[in-house]
Amino acid sequence: MTLGDRRILMVTGKGGVGKTTVATAIGLEAARRGLRTVIAETSGSQRIPELFGLRSKGYALLQLQDQLFTLSITPQEAMEDYVVQQVKIRKIYEMVFKNRVMGPFIEAVPGLHDAVQLGKIFDLARAESRGRADWDLIVVDAPATGHGLSLLSSARTMMDLTRSGPLFEGVRQVHDVVDDPKVSGVVLVSLPEEMPVNETAELYARLGVAQERVKLVVLNDVRQAPFPPGPDWPAARAALLADAPPDRVEAVALTDRWLERVARQDRAREALRSRVGRPQADLPHIDGGQPNLADLSSLGLQLGEALDRAGGAPR
Repeated sequence: MTLGDRRILMVTGKGGVGKTTVATAIGLEAARRGLRTVIAETSGSQRIPELFGLRSKGYALLQLQDQLFTLSITPQEAMEDYVVQQVKIRKIYEMVFKNRVMGPFIEAVPGLHDAVQLGKIFDLARAESRGRADWDLIVVDAPATGHGLSLLSSARTMMDLTRSGPLFEGVRQVHDVVDDPKVSGVVLVSLPEEMPVNETAELYARLGVAQERVKLVVLNDVRQAPFPPGPDWPAARAALLADAPPDRVEAVALTDRWLERVARQDRAREALRSRVGRPQADLPHIDGGQPNLADLSSLGLQLGEALDRAGGAPR
């Protein structure tokens, strides 16, 4: 049942690289192994229920299948949740945070929206029923690179901003759990292309001491070579083109483009490996674009094995 060795996995990367696919696949594999799992979408995203043919319940938990749940976290609902927990009276929240004078000032506090979303992750991590944790694994579909970095560092940002008082103490509790490398890990997702690889490497560099939290780097949408490595393609190509009909010429050109794409992937993979010294895993290209549940389950098996290798003892 091992799936790495962290209770929280934060999945982030450049927009459009397949973060949600990776987060969902990990969740499916964890549930298949019998782990009670929740996938938390952030910033109000509600994409995951659609993959299961369901309608999101927003901030409320939605069961996707046996052992697997999801919810969508918005900064506004997370803020309300946090304030009501502290003051116990919802009316006070409405008076202060929905006040047309105070509201804009609160909205402008640096890092506050990200910190309260992280606070909801903390709430999920500490939730218990009958002395047992509600969740064996919390998978966070975090925002894209820049915003994702802000979310990951938001607890520390708010601690530096407040320095003392009730808000500082609340955020410190979140930081002590969600930023603990023994509890929380990060999965970086990229595509086998120069720009996404550069952005992934830059994100990793900006993590600083939090680099130790990176459990796995996923290279998504990898195309397989049209034939096993080793054949003398230039000689075969010349023979194929000798007195070739137009359709064969077109097929050779297609093969050339395919091989060049595979070569670019290889260069991107090596660049990522040299700049990000963490375990890597390739996920194959899925024909037809959007993966279905069977595809996601297959990807989950691969990710589970990669996280097992990258992890340690089960928690």
